[in-house]
Amino acid sequence: MTTTITTSPLMQLPAVKDIMSTYDVDTLREIANHGCASGVAHDHIYYTQTWDFFLKYEDDIEDYLFDMYGDDWLEVFARETSSIRQQVNLIVWSYINGIASDLVDGDN
Repeated sequence: MTTTITTSPLMQLPAVKDIMSTYDVDTLREIANHGCASGVAHDHIYYTQTWDFFLKYEDDIEDYLFDMYGDDWLEVFARETSSIRQQVNLIVWSYINGIASDLVDGDN
């Protein structure tokens, strides 16, 4: 099965470019299907990695999650975590999971 990456304005965002340069199409498909929590997102496993990614791309991440969840997006993540580090980790994983799903075209 061949999977292609869709082309969209989303691909111009710095955070998305970073994700696309970090993971190949097959890995993006795995992320879309199984999520970062499965360990397939090798550069975004540890809190230090997700923390650094969040700080670097905070605006892109927050805009994307606002579009997905609306005004209460931060509350959604706060209810599922018990520390700031866990919250940032969940936010970044959700962002990467969503971007992978958006980018991967075809039979996910």
